Amino acid sequence: MTDVTTPPIVPYWTSPDGAIVVYNDRWENVVSAGLVPVREVALIHADPPYGTARDFNRGGKVGVKRTRAPGAKLIAMPAGKVRAFAPCEGDGEPFDPSSLLALERPLVTWGSNHYGSRMPDSAAGILWDKRENLPPDDGSDGEYAWSNVGGSLRIFRHYWRGSIRKTEKVEPHVHINQKPIALSAYVFGEHAKLKRGALVFVPYMGSGPDLPAAVAMGLRVIACEVSEEHCRVAIAKRCGAVTAERAAQPAGPLFEGL
Repeated sequence: MTDVTTPPIVPYWTSPDGAIVVYNDRWENVVSAGLVPVREVALIHADPPYGTARDFNRGGKVGVKRTRAPGAKLIAMPAGKVRAFAPCEGDGEPFDPSSLLALERPLVTWGSNHYGSRMPDSAAGILWDKRENLPPDDGSDGEYAWSNVGGSLRIFRHYWRGSIRKTEKVEPHVHINQKPIALSAYVFGEHAKLKRGALVFVPYMGSGPDLPAAVAMGLRVIACEVSEEHCRVAIAKRCGAVTAERAAQPAGPLFEGL
């Protein structure tokens, strides 16, 4: 009888100082393998598949909107360029947050308006205003995150409409549900008030906006992502984005230039 053993889970990438560890695997597997010291986690920052089965690949040329938020510098992808995204794994089924909640740690989880009936009551939360008082278009005006951190609903205002956005003006979107680095910085800093050296667990890393935010703030991160492509992109695009000199700057100047 052949003895079939499951190979051990090893990090896909670890930063030279060991502060950031990325796994190309499901977060449930990584936790079950004992690779996440759950009791040490100061915050779980989750952006799971919402269960909307939404198709973001509409075809045609990428349009350029001419409205802008106050102070926003607009960018646009080259005319005629179409960025095709692979479907978000798991998005075709309703999201069940019970496994995340069972970890019993401070948690911020985005898209919770799509699965709010499965979340406990909480007076806390974050509303990300993506439009900043501009006229409505065919996208959402904002996104909502359930939180058990603090006791109030907070608003983070940051213009972000596909290729037209306030920050990260150099690179095009690389993930179907990409969020700004500045949002991660807000969650870690003003919302959760994490201290240097705190451990953040990121169960759905995506394009990795949490990584440079954590580096800049001196945080540790354990991140999981099932897509090998997204792991490669996150490491290549994000982990070299913050030099030691820039990391020492306050969050405002640091993220305004990205």
